[in-house]
Amino acid sequence: MPDKPKSATQKAASVPKGVRQSKNSLPESSNRVERTKQSIPEGTEIPKEEIKPPPNELYITKTPPRNVAILHIYESENDCYSVWGGHVENGLPTTKPEKKPPLSLGKQVEGKLDFKLIKDRMKSLSKVNIELRIWLKELKSKFNDLRLVIADHTDLEIPWEMLELSPEKLPHQYVGALIPTVRWRKVISINDDYPILEFKADECCGKAVAYLLEELGKLQLEIATLEKLQAKIYLSSQHSIKEFHTHLRRNDTDYSFVYMSCHGFFKNSPEEMALGSNSNTEEQLTLQVLGDKPPNLIQKSQGIVFLNACHSARDQVDPATRSSYRRGFIEFFLGQGARGVIGTLAAVDNTVATKFACELIEESLNSPNLSVAEVLKKLRFKAVENLGDEPTPEQLKFFINTFMYVYYGNPMTVLRLARQGE
Repeated sequence: MPDKPKSATQKAASVPKGVRQSKNSLPESSNRVERTKQSIPEGTEIPKEEIKPPPNELYITKTPPRNVAILHIYESENDCYSVWGGHVENGLPTTKPEKKPPLSLGKQVEGKLDFKLIKDRMKSLSKVNIELRIWLKELKSKFNDLRLVIADHTDLEIPWEMLELSPEKLPHQYVGALIPTVRWRKVISINDDYPILEFKADECCGKAVAYLLEELGKLQLEIATLEKLQAKIYLSSQHSIKEFHTHLRRNDTDYSFVYMSCHGFFKNSPEEMALGSNSNTEEQLTLQVLGDKPPNLIQKSQGIVFLNACHSARDQVDPATRSSYRRGFIEFFLGQGARGVIGTLAAVDNTVATKFACELIEESLNSPNLSVAEVLKKLRFKAVENLGDEPTPEQLKFFINTFMYVYYGNPMTVLRLARQGE
């Protein structure tokens, strides 16, 4: 730690001849120094200056609106994490470091943990994060139109949207079901810059294109819903995934919605992560292939991408480079210019996935003024309402699976989907 400048009294003090003194020590005898020592009661904790995240690592506009709060989750020393809340009027100071909890939604689902246990674990995490809960409740009471941005800079993979505001007094007050919530992260774009999340009214209008993998099961509902949009649909029984990829490589500028309903694979390295068939590896799009043959349609149209596949919102460090920069499909499509990307934090149930996607599209059609973040909040709220006082295993499955879906993008972006014939 740098030496503090000496006071005038300290500079004036002389050291007796023959007494050796360290360059940085204080005089052995000084009434001034002795009184200073005694003025602070023994055991008093001196508050340290609050440490805030460096502005150049936020990648979020420096002056967000008053109704926007930003929650940062950071790794700290000794395998701990801390949270810090940004707001123009009422920020949340960096919290005391806590041990990183093993609450990755992807790993818990992969380990076949009971859905009730996952829910109860999130309730316990909510309870101990009291400063965070109080901060959010104060902001929510002050701003009826509060928007929350979650910037998780860790590998925890915690579904922060499941944080309960009052876990003991008023259960089921989940953040993601009460506040329009989005996520953001550091992204390196195709232009070799870092896209900044800005908060402004934004409409995403245009055509839709979709890829549907029929080995998932019944697709009639998804097909019927997409046909309402006059979407260009690539069915796996009629088209290869490479044909869909070729469509994405076109230079079209008028696509607002790109949808994929298929399997998702979280492998040992980012390059191996894939979307597509489980039975035929030839019918998969890996992150490596997408990077080698970029989707120009995403770059030109800058629409919303919905990856309705397992693990599609997860990312990881490249074991080859060991860089702290985490890669994945969310990161890739945001870097290609997508205005927003919807993905999942774990292995999602096929039935819930179909229902969720169709409800999202229908809600966007029926409520054209709602932002994507507001639509997702509405769907989560329905899942919470469906729980009841004594939820069944089926209701718990629907609840957990619904909260697997996260959205990266501007909380004010509206997806303008048009019905057939409009």
